[in-house]
Amino acid sequence: MPRPATKALAVAAAAGVGIAALVWWARQQKKDSELDDEADAPPPPRTEEAPKDAASGEAVKAEFNSCKQKAFELFKASPPRYAEAAEWFSKAIDLSIAHETLAPQRKALYNNRSACRERCDDLEASLEDCAVVLASDPQHAKVRRRRARIFDKLGRNEEALVEICADLLIQREAFKKALQAGRQADQPTPVDNVESVMRAVGAAAAEEVLAARRASGAKFGMPSSNTITQLLMTYAAYDSRAQAASTDSTDYATSIKAARASGDDAETIRLLLQRAETATYSKRYEAARKDVELASAQKVKAEANGQQFPPALVAELERAAGLYKHLVHDLSGAAECYERALALESDPAKRVETRVRLAGVHVDNADMASADASLDAALADADGASVSDVHMHRAQLRVIRRDLEAAKNDLEACIAVAPGHVLARLRLATVLIHSGADAQSVEEQVEAAERLAPTMSEVYQVKGEVLLAKADLRGAIRQFDEAIRLDESNPVPLYNKGLTLIQMNQFEAHNAQKLFESALAVDPTCMVALMRLSELKLQLAASFDQAQAVVDMLGGAMQNCRDKDELVELSTVRAMAVAQLAAARDVGLTSFQM
Repeated sequence: MPRPATKALAVAAAAGVGIAALVWWARQQKKDSELDDEADAPPPPRTEEAPKDAASGEAVKAEFNSCKQKAFELFKASPPRYAEAAEWFSKAIDLSIAHETLAPQRKALYNNRSACRERCDDLEASLEDCAVVLASDPQHAKVRRRRARIFDKLGRNEEALVEICADLLIQREAFKKALQAGRQADQPTPVDNVESVMRAVGAAAAEEVLAARRASGAKFGMPSSNTITQLLMTYAAYDSRAQAASTDSTDYATSIKAARASGDDAETIRLLLQRAETATYSKRYEAARKDVELASAQKVKAEANGQQFPPALVAELERAAGLYKHLVHDLSGAAECYERALALESDPAKRVETRVRLAGVHVDNADMASADASLDAALADADGASVSDVHMHRAQLRVIRRDLEAAKNDLEACIAVAPGHVLARLRLATVLIHSGADAQSVEEQVEAAERLAPTMSEVYQVKGEVLLAKADLRGAIRQFDEAIRLDESNPVPLYNKGLTLIQMNQFEAHNAQKLFESALAVDPTCMVALMRLSELKLQLAASFDQAQAVVDMLGGAMQNCRDKDELVELSTVRAMAVAQLAAARDVGLTSFQM
């Protein structure tokens, strides 16, 4: 099924830092020293000692300083001698434990030995030293960064992400205090493995959801009416079928009753399928699905009694059943239906459409090679039939692969065959925008679409996107408003308007939030709107409870998400929010209030 291309837009809940910013900061990361030196430790307390004790204390201090100095020299040697440096830091630690006056130095010593042990790949021992430091100073930034690296190396990605977030929070608090004191300060900067860790955690969480679904045999309900309509509109025959449905005055209830009374199973199935098609193109999808199921049940019952049906009728039934199995995400069932239809169908045009539908099932199953093969077979089956649908759907596949030039060629081929295909023109305009094409080429396609469908919401949605590309934000909002007026069930102009408001003025965040919520109200399966809403709510969250509510919302969305790529994005957003909550508690914060 078609879907908008999305990128992860997770926001670091506590720090108010988006993933895009995190990645940028990671590339700008400063390289600071891993070691704490004498300046990092408070001076030992002054004590009144007897002359003999004073002499003894000075000797211990001298030995202690010698151990530290030797450790620093070995650490910085060329080549570095980290194992030996760790031994000398250990000797200094032993002295600090034996002599309480040296106790203030212990935290720095454990940090330094931890740094040596990390470089020796003695990772568990390094973590033990980190734990000692954090027990007395949970906001020790160097230790947090080191733990993030070590957990990443050990494949403990969730723990690594918590440490990355803790480090960001520590930096944020330091930044805030510096500003309050009137000092210049650097912006928070994450460690350089932030993106890979986030992606790993998100992918693992998504796989857990998918595995649980496979184990339980979980099933989905129907997607939103808008989602189904958008899918059907990708086919060139949509307008003619919708027109036929709007003028269909058949009394199906009476006709079906008569066919059943006469025992004519073939006629009963034909009428049920015809009523289902009328319902489908009248946007009464649940009624259509019910009729397809009734027709399938009628066929099974009749075949049990030895009846056989014309191949063309059975092929039509399998095609209809395939569509509604696809809509409830029964991908294997849908594929089987379409394969059975192909085995029976002789009409080239219907074979082409069946193969295109089958390709869509393969795409949703992340089997791009099979999708390619199905579309190639559709071209081979055409035998003079229109191939506009093949080009339209192959263009979508190429957009997913980011091959915009090939997508443009397919969309132009689609329009050459079906010049009245409004959605193809709008998709071409969008591809041209993202390809950096000249404004005239884009506007030609949009103007042609507007002439063909002057009251179609999607036309004004794309007109708004064109104006956005020109940085005409107010003009874009006017077009989005018109798109919303023409079709309140279309979520895209709602969330596009919300994004534009934020781009115009950050203080419009609350109005943008309402628009994202409206988009979800008309289409609860709109994952793009949900991720934008999550991002915004996390940015505005001042308390742990507010952030937890977003985490819960994302968790529910993950369970209902059908698309694997979108599931990974949702999982990544949620993983960052969960890590931020855990990190905030770890470093001792009580809220996210700046």
